[in-house]
Amino acid sequence: MKKNISLLSLIIGTVLALGGAGCHHQSAASAAPKTLDEGIAQLQAMLVNASPQAQSNFYNGVSTGIRYGNYAKATASLQQIASDASLNDQQKKLVSDVSDLLKQAASG
Repeated sequence: MKKNISLLSLIIGTVLALGGAGCHHQSAASAAPKTLDEGIAQLQAMLVNASPQAQSNFYNGVSTGIRYGNYAKATASLQQIASDASLNDQQKKLVSDVSDLLKQAASG
């Protein structure tokens, strides 16, 4: 648990630090991810204040599924996150973007 919090803090710090380093027209969090790893990092940061169920689906389904190459489990967990009524539009868009990247990774 402590390791997850440290990792989450590191990722959030990195996203915040990189957010001010680039173009000022879009923030790093609102830019569409270009790789699956980038999308996962952004999604993890975006779900910090999401429901416990969405966070659980992310950590126990999406993150673990991708880590071990179980793309079916990751996809199913992303679908559960997408159906969470507590997500805002930006979070839902990012879930959709990550889902598309996951489909590309699974087919390639």
